[in-house]
Amino acid sequence: MIFFDLDDTILNTAKTNLLIFERAQMDLHIDMDADELRGRIRTALRSRMIRHMDFAYNETIGIDPLDYLLMEETYEEERLELFKNGVYDDVKDILGETTKEEFFAAFLKRRFDYTEAIDGMLELIKDLKAAGHKLGVITDGISEIQHRKAQTLGLDTLMDHVFASGDFGYGKPDTKFFFGAMKMAGVRPGESTMIGNNIDSDVFGALASGMKAIYFGAKPKNYEVLYAPDAKALREVLKKALC
Repeated sequence: MIFFDLDDTILNTAKTNLLIFERAQMDLHIDMDADELRGRIRTALRSRMIRHMDFAYNETIGIDPLDYLLMEETYEEERLELFKNGVYDDVKDILGETTKEEFFAAFLKRRFDYTEAIDGMLELIKDLKAAGHKLGVITDGISEIQHRKAQTLGLDTLMDHVFASGDFGYGKPDTKFFFGAMKMAGVRPGESTMIGNNIDSDVFGALASGMKAIYFGAKPKNYEVLYAPDAKALREVLKKALC
């Protein structure tokens, strides 16, 4: 079975997050440098997550604090309210007449914007599925957010399974996550391959779990692992790895 990481392996998360901030800024009519605005909000999100949320848990399952602005489900309601109030207080000086409700509504509106895939990855996944391979996702993050990303990209119809660390309570590179995902998928480590852009979380976590692993990125320094810098190269690496 072939497992993929989601963020910055299938989904172009970096580009998508830039678009989310850009579109929220347009909706809120904030006239300032986009990089400066994003930096101010990102700083507030990170510092308030550390202060108000369960930081150890967030780090364990790999939460991006931006995700808290894109959630519909209730999650640690009292802490989340403190977090949001704090974020707004930290940035309200640059928001003009924007109310707290308007600020958070502008981001929540963007919760379905995860449509930018890494070039060639969806085509590769479709070809692998057509060839009869079992496919899955092993991703870190809040369950609601990660499953929505997968659904928005159409992965719910392409993947046999989508596993988010938020479903398990621990994330990559913890081998419990990999073993749990493989058990639920009904496959053994020796017949499983993990592909991801994080050398520690994806590659070494998978190798420690007895899986094959392919690093999605340029040839890493100091390590001798299978790697592919783009989807085209990944096709060729997979042909050899799956022989």
